[in-house]
Amino acid sequence: MHSFATSLLLLALSFAFAARHVSAADSDSTSTIPSAVFRFNSSSSDGDFVFALNVEKDTGDVYMHMSAPAGNEWMAAGIGSQMKDAVIFVAYPSKNGTGMTLSPRLGLGHQEPSWYNSISCSPIFADDLANANTVTDAVMTVDTVCVNATNITFPLIDLSYTNTAQNFIFAVGPSSGHGFSGHGSTPLQSDSLSAGLRRHSYYGQFTMDMTKAFTTNSSTAGVPRPNDSSNSTNYILENASEAFSNKADSDPAPAIHAFVMCLTFVIIYPLGVLFLRVLKRVILHAVVQTIGLVLTCMATAGGIVISTQYNRSRLLLSAHQIIGILLLLSLFLQLGLGILHHRIFKREQRPTLLGKIHTYLGPTIMAVGVINAPIGFVFAGNPHLCLPYVVILVIVALVFVGLRFFSHKCCGNRGAQKATGPMPAGGPEGYQYPQFGDANAGQAPYQHLGAPPAYGRAESYGSDSIPLQPYESQQSVVGHGVQQTRPMV
Repeated sequence: MHSFATSLLLLALSFAFAARHVSAADSDSTSTIPSAVFRFNSSSSDGDFVFALNVEKDTGDVYMHMSAPAGNEWMAAGIGSQMKDAVIFVAYPSKNGTGMTLSPRLGLGHQEPSWYNSISCSPIFADDLANANTVTDAVMTVDTVCVNATNITFPLIDLSYTNTAQNFIFAVGPSSGHGFSGHGSTPLQSDSLSAGLRRHSYYGQFTMDMTKAFTTNSSTAGVPRPNDSSNSTNYILENASEAFSNKADSDPAPAIHAFVMCLTFVIIYPLGVLFLRVLKRVILHAVVQTIGLVLTCMATAGGIVISTQYNRSRLLLSAHQIIGILLLLSLFLQLGLGILHHRIFKREQRPTLLGKIHTYLGPTIMAVGVINAPIGFVFAGNPHLCLPYVVILVIVALVFVGLRFFSHKCCGNRGAQKATGPMPAGGPEGYQYPQFGDANAGQAPYQHLGAPPAYGRAESYGSDSIPLQPYESQQSVVGHGVQQTRPMV
């Protein structure tokens, strides 16, 4: 019995020693992973961006750790000195909001990079990797390996294990609480490797000493561990340069496009209609509508330029884009109809079919344009802007309807005053033709003869007019020996 107990004790001690040896070996392995660590703090961000890299030379596997403030929509690091032809690793929250999605992408220039399916990446979890591949209240973190990434032929990833200043780029996406997105914008949470990205809030470049980040032994390859001796969960700058060419960035173009379009269709075009229908000012109507057309052309051109920067809008096939282009073409048609109708009406003083089409096409264009605005808000990922837009639209509509009603009421009263009855037979009030008597008193003995003829030059006033005659004095008549009476005028 004593020997059996002794055997059990020795066996337990053996297991304890073996477990301690394995743990020590694993600790030694992770602590000796060759790596380069980049760290950057932005004044516009609530935390630091961290990128740590280890590359296994023989297999071409790339191990990386990347983290950034959780308030940003995405984070990315790329191999290269510029976006064009760079291989970029983009990470963003997964659909459940707590995990992370890593998307390897290819940079095509100064536009959203596209998913590159030749590179496959897998998450890595370990006890000494705090919050690996998760999103917390403060930080989003990715720990991953991209298999055979440096061995792809297109694009050729130029990672040289002898390069002491390998070029890298980095960027962090916008915060949902800033810029045009604002509070209430749709957050980026997706499991798709081709999910749409908004423009970065800041970006820059850095270099890494790859002689310190390459490993030729698979036993020492892996995700770089925290390298701060005073904090076991913290990464500090090591074997990498400080950030350079870093800039804060924003994307005001979508906001400008939306503002100009809403201003044009909600304010300017209806204002031009009021000038025509209320003030009867054709020229002013034409000027205002032309200004609106110019603004619409500028905003449409800006929208097309914006669309080329994003994968979801690059082909111009969304409902918002198609409607917008058709509206622009319709506006040019409306302008042509208005000009032709005005020229014909001015020459022939008659209504035209072109004028009728112009009358009904205009309100139709305005209505479709007003509806297309919230479609654009949703397409841009800003559905929260629909409610304030509708409120402003209702207020403006009430103001315009009130002005139209007031002007109709005012002009209607004036028209009623002018149409109270025919002019008195004796002429305007305060003047009577003496030879007709007082018409108001019933004295109109010559009423049946009609109004007196006009006096003036026959060629100026018509054949029925009586030309003016020179007046001869009494003395001139006596000189001729004939006494004539002065005609009554």
